[in-house]
Amino acid sequence: MTYNDFYNHIERLPEEVANRDLETYLLALYGLMASYKNDTCTPNVCLELLVKAFAAAPIPYEEEWATIVTMPEAEDEHLSAFDYTQAVILFQIAELHRMKDKELHNEMRSFGITSEMGYDWYNFNPLDLLECGARGLCDYIGEDETIPNDWRFLGHLLDLGRYYE
Repeated sequence: MTYNDFYNHIERLPEEVANRDLETYLLALYGLMASYKNDTCTPNVCLELLVKAFAAAPIPYEEEWATIVTMPEAEDEHLSAFDYTQAVILFQIAELHRMKDKELHNEMRSFGITSEMGYDWYNFNPLDLLECGARGLCDYIGEDETIPNDWRFLGHLLDLGRYYE
């Protein structure tokens, strides 16, 4: 599957799913990932997981996640591709949780806000985050390039979706 094919699937999601709160979505996505740990992250597996997270029950937020204050490095050799993606999700959950009673109340947030940890955010619901992440990957890597079967793809999609507009 090419990056453009994937983007086209993401663009059709509003016809298939109801949008939800981004932190809730990420908590559901994180909870679902455990059952996929031994799977290869093909683009189709990734799409299946992303769609399921719109309806899945979220796991409870854990207060210890408040200590996560930096985005994981994709090249960190101490993290497997799967662990990197989980770390991206936990970072985003922690950021959103910290911003809940602060930056997220900014009515102009869609023009971009910077979290107290110094990270830029432009997308605050799952559909926007996924669409912008997929579009960003098309723009940065190339629409006609083939998506690798790698869990880092999902981590990159989510991270780029946070700040790509």
